[in-house]
Amino acid sequence: MTSDCSSGCEASRTIRADAARLGREIPSLTPLLDAFIPLLAEQAAIQADDPGWSGEPPAFEPDVFCQGRPLLADAGFQDVTSGILPAAKRLLPVMATCFPGLGSEIEILGKALAADPGHAADELADAASGGRSEPVLGMTPDAALFLARECARPLARRQAETLYPLIAGLPWRFAMCPVCGGKPSFSWFKKAQDDAEYITGHGGPRFLRCADCATWWRYKRVSCPGCGNEEPERLSFLRNPERPYERVDVCEECMAFLPCLDTTEMIHVPHPDVAALAMLPLEIAIRDRGYHPLGVHPWSVVLPKDASRAA
Repeated sequence: MTSDCSSGCEASRTIRADAARLGREIPSLTPLLDAFIPLLAEQAAIQADDPGWSGEPPAFEPDVFCQGRPLLADAGFQDVTSGILPAAKRLLPVMATCFPGLGSEIEILGKALAADPGHAADELADAASGGRSEPVLGMTPDAALFLARECARPLARRQAETLYPLIAGLPWRFAMCPVCGGKPSFSWFKKAQDDAEYITGHGGPRFLRCADCATWWRYKRVSCPGCGNEEPERLSFLRNPERPYERVDVCEECMAFLPCLDTTEMIHVPHPDVAALAMLPLEIAIRDRGYHPLGVHPWSVVLPKDASRAA
């Protein structure tokens, strides 16, 4: 299957349309959007095309899960080696255009994939898991980690998407991802429902999004997902008065921050990847104050620190 399938097109169109809208609202973000939106759109298409988790589902005990053990705590994601090669073939040309500074590394990877696809796919899948300090396929460790993770990202997201129905009806009250145990990199508030489980105040319940597999889960509104701090005087946020629905929540105890979008009064809710990218100027501002992210986005890794200062 290719990225012109209906489901892939739908996901990609959403990202592109939301990015176009954001570019009209904040023209200074155009360079960032030009760099990342083609990548995000193609990843969404790959995710839609991928079959996801194959074979028997992972074994787990619901009671143990509800006590805080993620679904994939034992099994982990399935090996993505078979899927990472076709994903790389689709993503490398996109990333070569988006990130000209990585052109030489992308060329090295492309040649390695062409010369020995099996070995290169094994190395790429291994690099995506992190922990490699030596060069990978002739690339620097940092470049290899970024390229490998972006190639593997849609595959992990699709696995999580296909597994989520196993746990959808089970309670989860923890700050880590219920599927893979990852940290959140984004959050938003939604309109409150009648069956609200947590006290939500006037802004609606809070949902966290996993940095690794994009799974959403509900979490307490007045609580730091990093350390569990629930002292209101030690929790605050930073926002731009011109865009009051965008904010970065910060914790004075662990010095962590998490971008958050208040969707409760929004007529159109943007794709979460686009919404998170829109808040990069806030992220940079809060980093300058000494805070660190709970989970990172790809643009947080490859962009220079002052890339969006003017935005």
